[in-house]
Amino acid sequence: MIEEKITDMNIGGVVIFTKSLFIFLLLDVYLKGSYAVNSMEVEQHLEMGKKLLAAGQLAEALQHYHSAVDGDPNNYLTYFRRATVFLAMGKSKSALPDLTKVIELKPDFTAARIQRANVLLKQGKLDDAEKDFKSVIERGPNDEALSQLNAIAELRRDISEAYMYFEHGQLPTAVDILGRVIEKCPWDPSLHETRAECYIQMGEYYKAISDIRPTTSLRSDNRPAFYKMSDLYYKLGEAEESLIQIRECLKLDPDDKQCQPHYKKVKKLVKQINAAQEAKVNGQYDECLNKAKQFMKTEPNEEFYQLKGQGYLCHCNAKGGHIQEALRICNRLLNKNPENVEALMDRAEAYLASEKWEE
Repeated sequence: MIEEKITDMNIGGVVIFTKSLFIFLLLDVYLKGSYAVNSMEVEQHLEMGKKLLAAGQLAEALQHYHSAVDGDPNNYLTYFRRATVFLAMGKSKSALPDLTKVIELKPDFTAARIQRANVLLKQGKLDDAEKDFKSVIERGPNDEALSQLNAIAELRRDISEAYMYFEHGQLPTAVDILGRVIEKCPWDPSLHETRAECYIQMGEYYKAISDIRPTTSLRSDNRPAFYKMSDLYYKLGEAEESLIQIRECLKLDPDDKQCQPHYKKVKKLVKQINAAQEAKVNGQYDECLNKAKQFMKTEPNEEFYQLKGQGYLCHCNAKGGHIQEALRICNRLLNKNPENVEALMDRAEAYLASEKWEE
Protein backbone atom coordinates (compact mmCIF):
# COMPACT_ATOMS: atom_id res chain seq x y z
CA MET A 1 0.00 0.00 0.00
CA ILE A 2 2.81 2.39 0.77
CA GLU A 3 4.23 1.77 -2.74
CA GLU A 4 0.89 2.76 -4.29
CA LYS A 5 1.01 6.05 -2.43
CA ILE A 6 4.57 6.76 -3.46
CA THR A 7 3.69 6.64 -7.17
CA ASP A 8 1.33 9.58 -6.68
CA MET A 9 3.96 11.81 -5.11
CA ASN A 10 6.04 14.57 -6.60
CA ILE A 11 8.86 12.73 -8.36
CA GLY A 12 11.48 14.86 -6.64
CA GLY A 13 10.20 13.79 -3.24
CA VAL A 14 10.04 10.02 -3.74
CA VAL A 15 13.70 9.29 -3.06
CA ILE A 16 13.81 11.56 -0.03
CA PHE A 17 10.63 10.02 1.37
CA THR A 18 11.83 6.47 0.82
CA LYS A 19 15.13 7.15 2.60
CA SER A 20 13.38 8.96 5.43
CA LEU A 21 10.93 6.13 5.96
CA PHE A 22 13.76 3.58 5.98
CA ILE A 23 15.73 5.61 8.54
CA PHE A 24 12.59 6.16 10.56
CA LEU A 25 11.88 2.42 10.74
CA LEU A 26 15.48 1.67 11.71
CA LEU A 27 15.36 4.27 14.44
CA ASP A 28 12.12 2.82 15.70
CA VAL A 29 13.80 -0.57 16.03
CA TYR A 30 17.16 0.47 17.47
CA LEU A 31 16.36 3.61 19.39
CA LYS A 32 13.01 2.71 20.86
CA GLY A 33 13.16 3.09 24.58
CA SER A 34 16.15 5.44 24.44
CA TYR A 35 13.99 8.56 24.49
CA ALA A 36 11.46 9.11 27.21
CA VAL A 37 8.13 10.70 26.38
CA ASN A 38 6.22 12.99 28.65
CA SER A 39 3.00 11.06 28.67
CA MET A 40 1.16 8.00 27.49
CA GLU A 41 -0.88 10.26 25.20
CA VAL A 42 2.23 11.37 23.30
CA GLU A 43 3.32 7.75 22.96
CA GLN A 44 -0.08 6.87 21.53
CA HIS A 45 0.17 9.69 18.97
CA LEU A 46 3.60 8.44 17.90
CA GLU A 47 2.36 4.89 17.53
CA MET A 48 -0.69 5.95 15.54
CA GLY A 49 1.45 8.22 13.37
CA LYS A 50 3.77 5.33 12.57
CA LYS A 51 0.91 3.00 11.62
CA LEU A 52 -0.81 5.62 9.46
CA LEU A 53 2.46 6.51 7.75
CA ALA A 54 3.10 2.86 6.92
CA ALA A 55 -0.45 2.65 5.54
CA GLY A 56 0.11 5.69 3.36
CA GLN A 57 -2.48 7.79 5.22
CA LEU A 58 -0.23 10.82 5.29
CA ALA A 59 -2.64 13.58 6.32
CA GLU A 60 -3.89 11.52 9.26
CA ALA A 61 -0.34 10.60 10.29
CA LEU A 62 0.65 14.26 10.18
CA GLN A 63 -2.10 15.23 12.62
CA HIS A 64 -0.82 12.70 15.15
CA TYR A 65 2.76 13.97 14.80
CA HIS A 66 1.54 17.53 15.30
CA SER A 67 0.00 16.41 18.58
CA ALA A 68 3.14 14.49 19.56
CA VAL A 69 5.35 17.53 18.93
CA ASP A 70 3.02 19.72 20.97
CA GLY A 71 3.14 17.23 23.82
CA ASP A 72 6.92 16.69 23.75
CA PRO A 73 8.65 19.60 21.95
CA ASN A 74 12.15 18.40 22.88
CA ASN A 75 12.00 14.98 21.25
CA TYR A 76 14.20 15.22 18.15
CA LEU A 77 12.92 11.93 16.76
CA THR A 78 9.35 13.22 16.70
CA TYR A 79 10.40 16.19 14.58
CA PHE A 80 12.25 13.84 12.24
CA ARG A 81 9.19 11.66 11.86
CA ARG A 82 7.00 14.67 11.11
CA ALA A 83 9.54 15.90 8.55
CA THR A 84 9.31 12.48 6.89
CA VAL A 85 5.56 12.93 6.48
CA PHE A 86 5.95 16.47 5.15
CA LEU A 87 8.40 15.22 2.53
CA ALA A 88 6.09 12.38 1.57
CA MET A 89 3.36 14.97 0.99
CA GLY A 90 5.68 17.08 -1.17
CA LYS A 91 5.85 19.85 1.44
CA SER A 92 9.58 20.43 1.55
CA LYS A 93 9.20 23.97 2.90
CA SER A 94 7.42 22.59 5.96
CA ALA A 95 9.93 19.77 6.38
CA LEU A 96 12.97 22.05 6.55
CA PRO A 97 12.16 23.73 9.90
CA ASP A 98 11.59 20.30 11.47
CA LEU A 99 14.90 18.98 10.15
CA THR A 100 16.63 22.11 11.43
CA LYS A 101 15.03 21.58 14.84
CA VAL A 102 16.27 17.98 14.86
CA ILE A 103 19.82 19.19 14.22
CA GLU A 104 19.52 21.82 16.96
CA LEU A 105 18.38 19.19 19.45
CA LYS A 106 20.87 16.55 18.30
CA PRO A 107 23.74 18.00 16.23
CA ASP A 108 25.35 14.59 15.66
CA PHE A 109 22.23 13.12 14.01
CA THR A 110 23.82 12.54 10.61
CA ALA A 111 20.66 11.23 8.94
CA ALA A 112 18.80 14.48 9.61
CA ARG A 113 21.67 16.63 8.35
CA ILE A 114 21.93 14.60 5.14
CA GLN A 115 18.18 14.79 4.76
CA ARG A 116 18.20 18.55 5.14
CA ALA A 117 21.08 18.84 2.69
CA ASN A 118 19.17 16.79 0.12
CA VAL A 119 16.11 19.01 0.49
CA LEU A 120 18.24 22.15 0.12
CA LEU A 121 19.86 20.63 -2.95
CA LYS A 122 16.49 19.94 -4.55
CA GLN A 123 15.52 23.54 -3.82
CA GLY A 124 18.61 24.73 -5.66
CA LYS A 125 20.20 26.16 -2.51
CA LEU A 126 23.58 24.74 -3.36
CA ASP A 127 25.67 26.74 -0.88
CA ASP A 128 23.51 25.69 2.09
CA ALA A 129 23.41 22.07 0.94
CA GLU A 130 27.18 22.06 0.52
CA LYS A 131 27.66 23.27 4.10
CA ASP A 132 25.56 20.41 5.46
CA PHE A 133 27.32 17.76 3.39
CA LYS A 134 30.72 19.10 4.45
CA SER A 135 29.61 19.07 8.09
CA VAL A 136 28.70 15.39 7.74
CA ILE A 137 32.10 14.53 6.27
CA GLU A 138 33.87 16.42 9.05
CA ARG A 139 32.29 14.00 11.51
CA GLY A 140 33.46 10.96 9.57
CA PRO A 141 33.57 9.32 6.13
CA ASN A 142 30.23 9.32 4.32
CA ASP A 143 29.84 8.11 0.74
CA GLU A 144 26.50 9.81 0.13
CA ALA A 145 27.72 13.20 1.33
CA LEU A 146 30.87 12.92 -0.78
CA SER A 147 28.88 11.94 -3.86
CA GLN A 148 26.50 14.86 -3.40
CA LEU A 149 29.36 17.32 -2.99
CA ASN A 150 30.69 16.18 -6.35
CA ALA A 151 27.20 16.55 -7.81
CA ILE A 152 26.97 20.12 -6.50
CA ALA A 153 30.22 21.06 -8.22
CA GLU A 154 28.86 19.67 -11.49
CA LEU A 155 25.54 21.45 -11.02
CA ARG A 156 27.28 24.79 -10.57
CA ARG A 157 29.08 24.29 -13.87
CA ASP A 158 25.89 23.28 -15.65
CA ILE A 159 23.92 26.23 -14.30
CA SER A 160 26.63 28.66 -15.34
CA GLU A 161 26.71 27.18 -18.84
CA ALA A 162 22.91 27.15 -19.16
CA TYR A 163 22.64 30.86 -18.39
CA MET A 164 25.50 31.64 -20.75
CA TYR A 165 23.77 29.82 -23.61
CA PHE A 166 20.46 31.47 -22.71
CA GLU A 167 21.98 34.95 -22.78
CA HIS A 168 23.58 34.24 -26.17
CA GLY A 169 20.32 32.99 -27.65
CA GLN A 170 21.41 29.37 -27.97
CA LEU A 171 18.10 28.26 -26.54
CA PRO A 172 17.94 24.52 -27.42
CA THR A 173 21.33 23.99 -25.77
CA ALA A 174 20.24 25.96 -22.71
CA VAL A 175 17.06 23.87 -22.50
CA ASP A 176 19.04 20.61 -22.64
CA ILE A 177 21.38 21.66 -19.84
CA LEU A 178 18.56 23.04 -17.70
CA GLY A 179 16.79 19.71 -18.08
CA ARG A 180 19.71 17.95 -16.40
CA VAL A 181 19.85 20.53 -13.64
CA ILE A 182 16.11 20.46 -12.96
CA GLU A 183 16.27 16.69 -12.51
CA LYS A 184 18.56 17.33 -9.53
CA CYS A 185 16.92 20.59 -8.37
CA PRO A 186 13.20 20.14 -9.16
CA TRP A 187 12.09 22.58 -6.45
CA ASP A 188 14.08 25.58 -7.69
CA PRO A 189 11.55 27.97 -9.29
CA SER A 190 14.20 30.10 -11.01
CA LEU A 191 15.35 27.13 -13.10
CA HIS A 192 11.81 26.39 -14.25
CA GLU A 193 11.26 30.07 -15.03
CA THR A 194 14.42 30.28 -17.12
CA ARG A 195 13.56 27.18 -19.11
CA ALA A 196 10.02 28.49 -19.58
CA GLU A 197 11.44 31.71 -21.03
CA CYS A 198 13.53 29.62 -23.43
CA TYR A 199 10.42 27.76 -24.54
CA ILE A 200 8.49 31.02 -24.99
CA GLN A 201 11.19 32.44 -27.23
CA MET A 202 11.19 29.15 -29.16
CA GLY A 203 7.41 29.38 -29.60
CA GLU A 204 6.75 26.23 -27.56
CA TYR A 205 4.07 27.68 -25.32
CA TYR A 206 2.68 24.43 -23.92
CA LYS A 207 6.12 23.39 -22.70
CA ALA A 208 6.56 26.84 -21.18
CA ILE A 209 3.28 26.46 -19.30
CA SER A 210 4.43 23.08 -17.97
CA ASP A 211 7.48 24.78 -16.45
CA ILE A 212 5.60 27.79 -15.11
CA ARG A 213 2.88 25.75 -13.40
CA PRO A 214 5.03 24.25 -10.59
CA THR A 215 6.35 27.71 -9.70
CA THR A 216 2.88 28.67 -8.48
CA SER A 217 3.48 26.41 -5.47
CA LEU A 218 7.26 26.86 -5.26
CA ARG A 219 6.84 30.63 -4.82
CA SER A 220 4.26 32.07 -2.44
CA ASP A 221 1.74 34.55 -3.86
CA ASN A 222 3.04 33.91 -7.37
CA ARG A 223 0.56 36.07 -9.26
CA PRO A 224 2.96 36.74 -12.15
CA ALA A 225 3.04 33.00 -12.89
CA PHE A 226 -0.75 32.76 -13.13
CA TYR A 227 -0.80 35.84 -15.35
CA LYS A 228 1.87 34.41 -17.63
CA MET A 229 0.05 31.07 -17.96
CA SER A 230 -3.18 32.92 -18.71
CA ASP A 231 -1.45 35.03 -21.35
CA LEU A 232 0.11 31.99 -23.01
CA TYR A 233 -3.17 30.08 -23.08
CA TYR A 234 -4.78 33.20 -24.55
CA LYS A 235 -2.21 33.33 -27.34
CA LEU A 236 -2.78 29.63 -27.99
CA GLY A 237 -6.47 30.35 -28.52
CA GLU A 238 -7.58 28.64 -25.31
CA ALA A 239 -9.58 31.55 -23.90
CA GLU A 240 -11.51 29.38 -21.43
CA GLU A 241 -8.30 28.04 -19.87
CA SER A 242 -6.84 31.54 -19.91
CA LEU A 243 -9.83 32.68 -17.87
CA ILE A 244 -9.31 29.89 -15.33
CA GLN A 245 -5.67 30.86 -14.76
CA ILE A 246 -6.31 34.59 -14.44
CA ARG A 247 -9.00 33.89 -11.85
CA GLU A 248 -6.37 32.06 -9.78
CA CYS A 249 -4.31 35.26 -9.83
CA LEU A 250 -7.28 37.32 -8.63
CA LYS A 251 -7.93 34.87 -5.80
CA LEU A 252 -4.56 35.97 -4.42
CA ASP A 253 -5.26 39.67 -4.99
CA PRO A 254 -8.57 40.85 -6.51
CA ASP A 255 -7.01 44.22 -7.33
CA ASP A 256 -3.85 43.00 -9.04
CA LYS A 257 -2.96 45.70 -11.58
CA GLN A 258 -1.77 43.22 -14.19
CA CYS A 259 -4.37 40.49 -13.75
CA GLN A 260 -7.50 42.61 -13.31
CA PRO A 261 -7.56 44.24 -16.79
CA HIS A 262 -6.56 40.97 -18.44
CA TYR A 263 -9.40 39.20 -16.63
CA LYS A 264 -11.95 41.72 -17.88
CA LYS A 265 -10.77 41.35 -21.47
CA VAL A 266 -10.68 37.54 -21.44
CA LYS A 267 -14.03 37.28 -19.68
CA LYS A 268 -15.62 39.55 -22.30
CA LEU A 269 -14.06 37.58 -25.16
CA VAL A 270 -15.15 34.20 -23.78
CA LYS A 271 -18.70 35.47 -23.32
CA GLN A 272 -18.82 36.72 -26.92
CA ILE A 273 -17.36 33.50 -28.37
CA ASN A 274 -19.83 31.40 -26.40
CA ALA A 275 -22.69 33.60 -27.60
CA ALA A 276 -21.58 33.19 -31.23
CA GLN A 277 -21.38 29.41 -30.78
CA GLU A 278 -24.81 29.26 -29.16
CA ALA A 279 -26.36 31.31 -31.98
CA LYS A 280 -24.66 29.08 -34.57
CA VAL A 281 -25.96 25.88 -32.94
CA ASN A 282 -29.48 27.31 -32.65
CA GLY A 283 -29.57 28.42 -36.28
CA GLN A 284 -29.72 32.12 -35.37
CA TYR A 285 -27.37 33.08 -38.18
CA ASP A 286 -27.74 36.87 -38.09
CA GLU A 287 -27.06 36.81 -34.34
CA CYS A 288 -24.09 34.51 -34.99
CA LEU A 289 -22.67 37.06 -37.44
CA ASN A 290 -23.10 39.91 -34.97
CA LYS A 291 -21.42 38.05 -32.09
CA ALA A 292 -18.55 36.88 -34.28
CA LYS A 293 -17.89 40.44 -35.41
CA GLN A 294 -17.98 41.54 -31.76
CA PHE A 295 -15.29 39.17 -30.54
CA MET A 296 -13.14 39.88 -33.61
CA LYS A 297 -13.33 43.55 -32.61
CA THR A 298 -12.55 42.71 -28.97
CA GLU A 299 -9.37 40.88 -30.04
CA PRO A 300 -8.11 42.33 -33.33
CA ASN A 301 -4.44 41.40 -32.85
CA GLU A 302 -4.30 37.67 -32.13
CA GLU A 303 -4.63 35.76 -35.40
CA PHE A 304 -6.24 32.72 -33.81
CA TYR A 305 -9.34 34.68 -32.79
CA GLN A 306 -9.51 36.44 -36.16
CA LEU A 307 -9.46 33.06 -37.92
CA LYS A 308 -12.02 31.70 -35.50
CA GLY A 309 -14.25 34.68 -36.18
CA GLN A 310 -13.88 34.21 -39.94
CA GLY A 311 -14.94 30.61 -39.44
CA TYR A 312 -18.19 31.77 -37.86
CA LEU A 313 -18.71 34.38 -40.60
CA CYS A 314 -18.06 31.80 -43.31
CA HIS A 315 -20.52 29.31 -41.82
CA CYS A 316 -23.28 31.65 -40.73
CA ASN A 317 -23.25 33.65 -43.97
CA ALA A 318 -23.52 30.41 -45.96
CA LYS A 319 -26.34 29.09 -43.77
CA GLY A 320 -28.04 32.48 -43.63
CA GLY A 321 -28.24 32.86 -47.39
CA HIS A 322 -25.60 35.58 -47.76
CA ILE A 323 -23.90 33.64 -50.53
CA GLN A 324 -21.49 36.17 -52.01
CA GLU A 325 -20.30 37.29 -48.57
CA ALA A 326 -19.92 33.65 -47.55
CA LEU A 327 -17.78 32.90 -50.61
CA ARG A 328 -15.62 35.97 -50.03
CA ILE A 329 -14.91 35.14 -46.38
CA CYS A 330 -14.60 31.39 -46.88
CA ASN A 331 -12.05 31.95 -49.65
CA ARG A 332 -10.07 34.33 -47.46
CA LEU A 333 -10.09 31.81 -44.61
CA LEU A 334 -9.05 28.92 -46.86
CA ASN A 335 -6.20 30.94 -48.32
CA LYS A 336 -4.75 31.06 -44.79
CA ASN A 337 -5.76 27.54 -43.80
CA PRO A 338 -6.40 25.32 -46.87
CA GLU A 339 -7.16 22.26 -44.73
CA ASN A 340 -10.00 23.83 -42.74
CA VAL A 341 -12.61 21.11 -43.33
CA GLU A 342 -15.56 23.08 -41.97
CA ALA A 343 -14.73 26.08 -44.18
CA LEU A 344 -14.45 23.77 -47.21
CA MET A 345 -17.89 22.35 -46.48
CA ASP A 346 -19.39 25.80 -45.93
CA ARG A 347 -17.91 27.09 -49.18
CA ALA A 348 -19.20 24.03 -51.04
CA GLU A 349 -22.66 24.71 -49.67
CA ALA A 350 -22.41 28.33 -50.82
CA TYR A 351 -21.37 27.20 -54.30
CA LEU A 352 -24.34 24.84 -54.46
CA ALA A 353 -26.67 27.63 -53.41
CA SER A 354 -25.30 29.83 -56.20
CA GLU A 355 -25.59 26.90 -58.64
CA LYS A 356 -21.86 26.82 -59.33
CA TRP A 357 -21.83 23.02 -59.55
CA GLU A 358 -18.27 22.65 -60.83
CA GLU A 359 -16.83 24.71 -57.96
